[in-house]
Amino acid sequence: MVLAFAWYQKFKPKSAAEIDCECDDEKPKFINSKGFLFLITLFVGVMLAFPYYSHIFYSSPETNKEIVYVEQSNVKEIRVTIEGMTCTGCEAHIENEVNKLDGILKVDADYEAANTIVKYDKTKVDLQKVETAILSTGYKIVK
Repeated sequence: MVLAFAWYQKFKPKSAAEIDCECDDEKPKFINSKGFLFLITLFVGVMLAFPYYSHIFYSSPETNKEIVYVEQSNVKEIRVTIEGMTCTGCEAHIENEVNKLDGILKVDADYEAANTIVKYDKTKVDLQKVETAILSTGYKIVK
């Protein structure tokens, strides 16, 4: 809304009083120019679209993990309810951080359901380490 108003102000027709008063032939400062307004509009657009391309900044867990065979009795699955996730970028942030732990088999974060499902080898990692990794991202765990 602010940008729309700023663009309107730049392109609105001038009144007769403003036209008669144009005695100042000086070039406007860059901060008052259409170029600056264009750059700000472009920057805002890139930042608003961030959730749609944020996954680029996180490595894919499938390509970085080596295949490890785990005895089925050692595999444990937990569901952690997380508060504060708002987009797919949040999901990627949590998944990336938890995947750094040794013994993690699969991490699936879902911001719409506000939870994360973690499969891990209980002989290599425990629930406390998983929760610490999630908390290190800045999100809160709901108990």
